[in-house]
Amino acid sequence: MNHHFRYFPMILTASCMLAGCSPATIGSLSDRQLSATKLEAQLGEDSSVELSGRIDRVLEAGLNQRRLSASDNAAWQIMHGVVCYGFDLQIETPDRGLVGAVEYAFTGGQIHGFELMASSNILPATGRRGMKARLEPGSYVGQGHPDQWLAVFAMADLPLDTSIQVGSEEFTILDWARQAQYDVTNNLLEEYSWTLIALTHYFPDEPSWRAADGSMVSWEVLVDVELEYDVDSSACGGTHRLAGIVRALDAKKRLGLADSEVWQRAQQTVDRALTLAKENRGGDGALSSYYFMRPGSTTDLSAVLASSGHILEFVALALPQEALGQAWVELATERLCVLLETTGGVELDCGSLYHALNGLKIYRQRRFGSVTAEL
Repeated sequence: MNHHFRYFPMILTASCMLAGCSPATIGSLSDRQLSATKLEAQLGEDSSVELSGRIDRVLEAGLNQRRLSASDNAAWQIMHGVVCYGFDLQIETPDRGLVGAVEYAFTGGQIHGFELMASSNILPATGRRGMKARLEPGSYVGQGHPDQWLAVFAMADLPLDTSIQVGSEEFTILDWARQAQYDVTNNLLEEYSWTLIALTHYFPDEPSWRAADGSMVSWEVLVDVELEYDVDSSACGGTHRLAGIVRALDAKKRLGLADSEVWQRAQQTVDRALTLAKENRGGDGALSSYYFMRPGSTTDLSAVLASSGHILEFVALALPQEALGQAWVELATERLCVLLETTGGVELDCGSLYHALNGLKIYRQRRFGSVTAEL
């Protein structure tokens, strides 16, 4: 089936039409935990094997049974698909037919809201001219946050030597990432969630560097800024902000960087969010429709999918690998699979859909290893 998603992110606000998905009495924490624990006990000895195969099938359906289009969809929507599927995501185009979204975007294909430009800077780190993407703060068409597109390609694990055509010039993701690193002190919005995701991925052994204004900048400095923001009032319930912090913490631990008050606060912030993700679950084991703010469910399908998908994405990143097999995480993952299976024929908000799929992919990779399904 072909699903075409329009430029507006919230194209669907509908009743869930799923058994048990109507709003219910929230109940006390102990009551919800008791109900969820009973369901967790029913998972069975083979639940892990069954869950890995189920995730594979959901991911395969998300890739092959839905289709985005350069004519009907904006970059904001298409790039969300790239987060999960990278080079494998194909889109319909008016001039080349069915083609890889990344290939099309990087070879001059026209995607509304995807605008790249050469920089005026010759970067000290490479001796080459850098490149960047146009920023449209708050946009649901183009790049709405600083370094959002670069973070998308980092999450999709696109190599640094990936070629990018900008007009008559040829660049690579390395040129883009070095420009982002150099420009970090020019970020007037002082928002570094996506910057942290991108830079910890592409330069995992460079915890500090000299920026455009001559100052030394570090992951720790950027994390400190991020910690000043309220998680609950941040984009997507704060999950992107938390993801940047988690990746920085992981890099800090891997490199054995000295501990500090900033890093301690960062870990406390992540630990608190993990605790709330577990405590705010419904009695059916599903993650809250209200992110980390409170427990509860809603009949708004987009809200249910957005919150549960984004939270799982965070949980799958933040939990130690050995904790991913805990029953509460398995049950929450299963609930998300059921939601995506049941809505296979429904047009869904791209941000909600692909973050949910990406949460499943991260969980699958960290818990069981590489995805085995033919995607």
